[in-house]
Amino acid sequence: MKKLLYVLSVLVIASMLLVACAPAVEEAPAEEVVEEVVEEVEEVVEKEPMKACLVTDSAGIGDRSFNDAVWMGLENAEKDFGTEITYIESKSADDYTPNLQACIDAESDVVICVGFMMGDACIAAVEANPDVYFMGVDIYGLGMDNFIGIDAYMEQSSFLAGYLGAGMSETGKMGTWTGFVGPVVISFMDGFYMGAMEYNNVHGTTVEVLGYDPKDMENAANIGSWDDTDKGRAISETQMDNGADIIYGVCGNVSTAAAAAMQERGYGYIFGMDQDWTITNPQYSDQILGSALKNMHVAVHEIMMFLEEEGTFAGGKDYILTLANNGTSLAYNADIEVPAELKAEVDALAVKIASGELIAGSPEFMAAYRTQ
Repeated sequence: MKKLLYVLSVLVIASMLLVACAPAVEEAPAEEVVEEVVEEVEEVVEKEPMKACLVTDSAGIGDRSFNDAVWMGLENAEKDFGTEITYIESKSADDYTPNLQACIDAESDVVICVGFMMGDACIAAVEANPDVYFMGVDIYGLGMDNFIGIDAYMEQSSFLAGYLGAGMSETGKMGTWTGFVGPVVISFMDGFYMGAMEYNNVHGTTVEVLGYDPKDMENAANIGSWDDTDKGRAISETQMDNGADIIYGVCGNVSTAAAAAMQERGYGYIFGMDQDWTITNPQYSDQILGSALKNMHVAVHEIMMFLEEEGTFAGGKDYILTLANNGTSLAYNADIEVPAELKAEVDALAVKIASGELIAGSPEFMAAYRTQ
């Protein structure tokens, strides 16, 4: 029995020694857990360009004056921002409302009304379509959130034209006329008249302006049309027959009828309007003394820029073009010699008007149309 216990003891001790002497079992290293980071990529949605639709007045695109200047602003927006642009031409006032509606039916984002005679139709469209943006060229003062009016103080550059013309006239008589009488065209005629009167005050002369009197603005000379060249020619010849050798027609491209008459008769100058007529009507460059620029294309392009790039629209306000902000100015014809002293006087007047030191409009005009 003792022998058996002895043997068992020896076996137990031997097994313990074997375990103690066995090499340690290395633990497998813990598996490194790599956390996958998924970076969120913001989906870039390309902004669709806006759709802009212009409704012309009866002179239409190709008038080389008013409508073309506005259309130029949209063409520049197409080039710079990708704006989708189109226009609809009006042949008469009866076309205004259906043409504006056609723009709206085409799901245009922006509709441009061109000309003060479209005012009533434009206002009705603005009120009926609060989700559409509108611009009104020569339509202003509405104070509606979806409308920006574009106005120009054309009495300022026209004052310069009147002063220059008075200094260049050989007969001491100038003429002016328009298509229809209204506040916008009166601003041209009034400034032209006041510029001539200023020349008289400075130089002691008696230059007359046929076709306009600020005390009788409503009866300013007009032909009752924006596109009848024959009537433009007739009224120009009447003023020339009455002694005018310089004419400022405020009727878009129809006013070139005066230049045609002068070209035929071999004397006289005209002033262009809205654009530089030495560029748009080079066939009459010998008759164009200068042009009163109305830079509507700048206003239209800038309003579209804010819409396309920033998504903002300054509705309820008017965009005013002035001498001070280069919205209007007088462009000389470089090929017609103007005495240096006279040009210096005109340029000095431009500075005074831009600063507000000199008011270009007559007291009657300013009281009626520049009260804001």
